[in-house]
Amino acid sequence: MQDGFEPPLPPQDRDGMILRHPLAIAVATLLGLLALYLVLFRGPAPNPSVQQTRFPFGPPEQAYAPKLQFQNFEMSRAESFLNQEVTYLAGDVLNSGDRALSGIEATIEFQDDMKQIALRETRPVLFGSSALLPPGKTAHFEISFDHVPASWNMQLPTVRVAGLQFARTDR
Repeated sequence: MQDGFEPPLPPQDRDGMILRHPLAIAVATLLGLLALYLVLFRGPAPNPSVQQTRFPFGPPEQAYAPKLQFQNFEMSRAESFLNQEVTYLAGDVLNSGDRALSGIEATIEFQDDMKQIALRETRPVLFGSSALLPPGKTAHFEISFDHVPASWNMQLPTVRVAGLQFARTDR
């Protein structure tokens, strides 16, 4: 005979199955933390067409490069919602030559107080399927930099042509 003491039974749902609330909560929490990590720390996936853009810079492109004039530079800094500082370089590029361009790539160099290069990056300034810079026209560009070194002398960086793509109508 039993003494009337029985161990408590786990809670059951309508179908007689044992409820797994703690396990469901743990799984949902882990999935939520994973999603939060991906959004906050991984950021958006880079656009492959921008990241892999490399325009030719052979003899014809090098001969045409002096006909491009970078001007009207503006620098700004902004803080993201993650308290990360982003530096922006905006400017215009004038095509003073006689050929239309469908792509321009530039090397941007930030210097330190000793006139040494603190940061050098090559980035597209005119790209994409709808990009076209006819002769005599100007295009505006804006480039963001996530990590400009603290040694930067806070002066405008130098910008020079690193690659060109002539528009197909010119070939």
